[in-house]
Amino acid sequence: MPMLQINTNIRKEKITEEFNLNLVDVLAETLNKPKGYCAVHILADQLMSFGGTFEPCAYVTLMSIGRLGVEENKKHSKVIMNELEKLGIPPNRVYIYFQDAHPFEVGYNKTTFADILK
Repeated sequence: MPMLQINTNIRKEKITEEFNLNLVDVLAETLNKPKGYCAVHILADQLMSFGGTFEPCAYVTLMSIGRLGVEENKKHSKVIMNELEKLGIPPNRVYIYFQDAHPFEVGYNKTTFADILK
């Protein structure tokens, strides 16, 4: 159910499959969710600017059913930004939008998590 989407102006060639799969592990660990439910989507080569320049930057959305909140998001932010730094994206050029979804709002395997989590 957790989904991490990263929009970045970093070149696609710089982002490996290994980096993507590592983010799945990082996501599962920081949210304490099953790895089998975690999805990571990286949109590279985006025409993006931040603060008036085209230096490396990212806009990130983290959606999860629960495990998000005032204190939790500080931890998630640090963990995600640490990974993005490995691509050369400084933390002061990243925004993360945290979206706490309701179970009925997330579909999976021909139903929703409202049924799965009963």
